[in-house]
Amino acid sequence: MVDYRIRTFLVLYETMNYRKTGEQLCLSQPAVSQQIRGLEEKYGCKLFVYDGRRLHATPQAHRVAEYARTALYNEQRLVQELAGPSAREIRVGATKTIGEFVVAEALSRYIRQSGDSLTITVDNTSALLGQLEHEQLDFALIEGAFDRDKFGSRLFRRARFVGLCRRDHPFAGRTVSLEALAGQCLVVREEGSGTRGILEHALAERGYSLQLFSRVICANQFSLITRFVAEGAGVTFAYEPVAAGQPELAFFHLDCLDEHREFSLVYLKGTHVFPLVREVLGPLAPSGLEDGAE
Repeated sequence: MVDYRIRTFLVLYETMNYRKTGEQLCLSQPAVSQQIRGLEEKYGCKLFVYDGRRLHATPQAHRVAEYARTALYNEQRLVQELAGPSAREIRVGATKTIGEFVVAEALSRYIRQSGDSLTITVDNTSALLGQLEHEQLDFALIEGAFDRDKFGSRLFRRARFVGLCRRDHPFAGRTVSLEALAGQCLVVREEGSGTRGILEHALAERGYSLQLFSRVICANQFSLITRFVAEGAGVTFAYEPVAAGQPELAFFHLDCLDEHREFSLVYLKGTHVFPLVREVLGPLAPSGLEDGAE
């Protein structure tokens, strides 16, 4: 079983404050200090050091945190499995393009065929990675960039990232330059979203920002974004599946943008999620997944 002090370590690692850690865990500050000293003696290294009055995690603490999160997740899953199938809760995260337009049918099938409790979180890339890191998801399907040193991953599928506009817009069906976007109204997802991040990165590589556009309309739902674009409010950038079944929308292409992008299956390194992924996603599961951890 996981050392009880590991949970205290993780709270301190997040807060970098002994008092706040004690309050969160209903422990005295001396008790928190004693548990951390015990772990340092066990591992034979310092985990936290002070620089003046500020507490900092050591490089060894970063390694322990990675292990601790994986260990806590595996223990959590083991407890559910030992309790029997009726107690199993599956927690899946997906960025909005994937959740709304790619895996809905597979998840619906799983709900119909299994007796498990299923929690589906559809959010932006940044939020999902944070939930993965805190053992709040079993796995996530991500469309944006992430730290491959911190998380395990497998290719889920590939999709094209394109411009979308109203079908009678001058851009419809054309390939345009980045400079041609100047003066256009952009309808875009919120900060932290994968689609917005791709666009901002492409702009930054050529010395531009969202200020290239005459104005920016931000919405966190693709249903609103595509409606605004279909009604002529502006243009947007998204994955092709977002426009499926919407004949009032048209594609356009940027001459400087690589449209071929990857959707990734992302999980905590060392966690035993592959059998679960195959079970939940069925035919959509990435090929080549082996039993057990990465």
